[in-house]
Amino acid sequence: MADRILLTQLRRIGDVMMTTPAVAAVRAAFPAARIEYLTEAPSDQLLRHCPHVDEVIVWPRKPSWLRQLLLLWRLRRRRYDVVVDFFGNPRSALLTWATGAPRRVGFNRRGRKLVYTDPVDVPDHIVYAAAHKAALVERLGAHIGSVHPQLFLGDAERAYARRQLEALGVGAQDLLVALSPVSRQPYKVWPAQRFARLADVLIERYAARVLFIWGPGEEHFVDQVRLEMKHLALPTYPVPPLLELAAMLQRCHLYVGNDNGPRHLAVAVNTPTVTVFGKPQPQNWTPPGDPRHRVADYDPGCKLACTFPHCDHLNCINGVSYEVVETETERLLEELLRDGRPDRRRPAGTPA
Repeated sequence: MADRILLTQLRRIGDVMMTTPAVAAVRAAFPAARIEYLTEAPSDQLLRHCPHVDEVIVWPRKPSWLRQLLLLWRLRRRRYDVVVDFFGNPRSALLTWATGAPRRVGFNRRGRKLVYTDPVDVPDHIVYAAAHKAALVERLGAHIGSVHPQLFLGDAERAYARRQLEALGVGAQDLLVALSPVSRQPYKVWPAQRFARLADVLIERYAARVLFIWGPGEEHFVDQVRLEMKHLALPTYPVPPLLELAAMLQRCHLYVGNDNGPRHLAVAVNTPTVTVFGKPQPQNWTPPGDPRHRVADYDPGCKLACTFPHCDHLNCINGVSYEVVETETERLLEELLRDGRPDRRRPAGTPA
């Protein structure tokens, strides 16, 4: 039995989304337990309406030593029965150990055997990240059903998306395509000129309304694409919080973009996606066997032995041809149009 459980994934929007099937499985296995989740901002927003978590604890990104000790003391006083460390870096491993929980689960990476009571071997082959993380809670006896990421939206987020899109001039019958040319990692940034060419094709051939998606400090990526376009995309708007952004993505018929946080939100709210991959392996980050999510990638022969940041060519992302991305986008879009552009709005309170 476990009365109090702590789950930890300190950072990265995509990684937190990849833990959500495991979180649901823990709740199903321990329905009466108090389940808490430790992460950094802004990823805490993703769990705001999650029915499987009783409390979200926010770990500061750069705490002083004094503040770290104070937070660790508070965590230790909670007397967790089980701690599951999804993140598994040295800091989160030590944090897991410092809670004093009698059962501590994490991946069996170098130097972790003394930290975790239940070290789980890392697969020796490529596995979808959600299934990879779910292996940790299977050690607790939790049964994993679907490994599709879960995201729960509320009435306020849906109302925000409706107001924002109406303010941008998006009509009920418009074909709405989200385009996200952003990433903070150079090996994930497909050239702006190619995104611009694709956006123009979507506007010319399909009369699509192109909605740019970006985060704080990333608008320059969008500006570069706009400068290269012949046609106009939808206007700029204030960057929304994560759940509000997810609600806007849910109203879109298609997402096209780099491998980034918004792409994971689009997957979670069941919006079809076409994603351009650079260094990461698409199989790690794409729901297996789901035809709604297409990828375009290129391996110049060095992906598995990447030397970034010493790489001077970034051929993994620059080598993804425009023609491949356009073909995947049009194929998926044609399938969606044959289905009659289904209404993407969902009843309030249902999981996205």
